[in-house]
Amino acid sequence: MKADLQELRNKCPLPELMARLGLGRFAKSSCPSPFRTDQHASWGIFQNKNRWMYKDFATGECGDEISLLAQVHKLDPKKEFRKLLAYYTELAHSTTCLAPSFQLPISEPALREKPDTSFLKPGTEDQISQLSALRRISVEGLRYAGHRGSLKFGYWCGHSVYAVVDGSGHAAEVRRLDGQLFDGFGPSAHKSHSLKHSRKNWPLGILEAEGPGIALVEGMPDLLCMHQFVVEEGLEGKVSPVAMMTSACEIAPDALPCFAGRRVRIFPHQDLAGINGAERWQKQLVSVEARIDFFNFKACEVAATIKDLCDFNQHRGAGFQPILTTLVL
Repeated sequence: MKADLQELRNKCPLPELMARLGLGRFAKSSCPSPFRTDQHASWGIFQNKNRWMYKDFATGECGDEISLLAQVHKLDPKKEFRKLLAYYTELAHSTTCLAPSFQLPISEPALREKPDTSFLKPGTEDQISQLSALRRISVEGLRYAGHRGSLKFGYWCGHSVYAVVDGSGHAAEVRRLDGQLFDGFGPSAHKSHSLKHSRKNWPLGILEAEGPGIALVEGMPDLLCMHQFVVEEGLEGKVSPVAMMTSACEIAPDALPCFAGRRVRIFPHQDLAGINGAERWQKQLVSVEARIDFFNFKACEVAATIKDLCDFNQHRGAGFQPILTTLVL
């Protein structure tokens, strides 16, 4: 069976297979996903040790020709391997390209599959203390994140992890509690992992948002860090931390109404991708009449060393000015 599969890979490697499936335009190192209605690059193929693979940067999934066919036909790659191998054999010996044999997922969020977060639980005091030491975020801030249901802990892929989750069930992302990287696929390892079926374009925490103000950040660490600032400034229930997990995505259209008419302060990462992402979010939020401003990291005395909110938290002096209070004045 392995010999048969290797023969098929030699005859019809992943780029050729995609062309025969009618997906040739997605056989690139970086492009929108063929399985979502992406607006930005979040998917790509690469070659590693003479093997072609694909990587979904939104979900962290990586796979080969069989995995791709499993997604196309919505089959289990292990339980239905023989059926997938038969499809692969037929395509490898085909002389024509096919029209895509599947439709993109239905966009309505209620009909989407959601990530399995059943292994995640509220944190113990020991877990919260460990995370506080790792990320240099106050215990009080992390407790507040746990109270809002945004922070949970568990054991995943052989590691103790902490996670940020969303009450909608649309998004969940995990990191190792020891601060180390997850094993990567191909040449790279990664520090965070979006659980399967997570929506990278979903603003995590938006359904839990209370009060008139929203502090919009990028990424998991900044989301947790923002809870510390909310607690320090006594703004629980008035300013709500919300995060996009990546600057590469626009805000999900079905989430935009939740921002309508509210004050939103954006805390962009201080790199080109972060700034470009924040500008895209601004345009979307203005369309629903949210009132937008940006936090100016450059006003900090040590701005040259600051790339995000977590850096700001670690470098700020004792006399720093509140960063959220003006949102609700």
